[in-house]
Amino acid sequence: MESGSSEKVSLSHHKIHTDIVVDAPPDVVWSVLTDTASYKGWAAFLVGIHGEIKDGSTITVDFQLDSSKEKLTTLDHTITVVDGTEFYWAEKGPGGIRDNHHFRVEPLEGGKTRFVQSDEIMGGITFLMGGRLAKMYVDGYKAFNRGLKAEAERRVQSA
Repeated sequence: MESGSSEKVSLSHHKIHTDIVVDAPPDVVWSVLTDTASYKGWAAFLVGIHGEIKDGSTITVDFQLDSSKEKLTTLDHTITVVDGTEFYWAEKGPGGIRDNHHFRVEPLEGGKTRFVQSDEIMGGITFLMGGRLAKMYVDGYKAFNRGLKAEAERRVQSA
């Protein structure tokens, strides 16, 4: 089960929310999410994170906004981490757009997990491109979430 939506809060503020239920325990989902070296094998849209998923560390994130092209967008972020539960960043990116990007792992009954990936984009050129970016992000995050689900479930089955 998965969902994804975007909400236009104002001309220059959009909220994005995606989630998916993973048939794997939260610790397995967290281990896949923080095993950034494996992203090349399963991740879509967010194709790489370089650096340690550790509170206060700086990571370099590679996004592939259009999967039909080779071009990557690379950004550096300082992250906040609640170990085993969530990590996020809230910084300015290209075009002066502020980004509040969250990754959260929530336990469900029966050893399952809800993975939530949400974002807010605001300010900068959001008033020009916010709707287009929000749709692109929803589609990209849903693809990432499906890859995370498949990888976590594969790891549970091979254990």
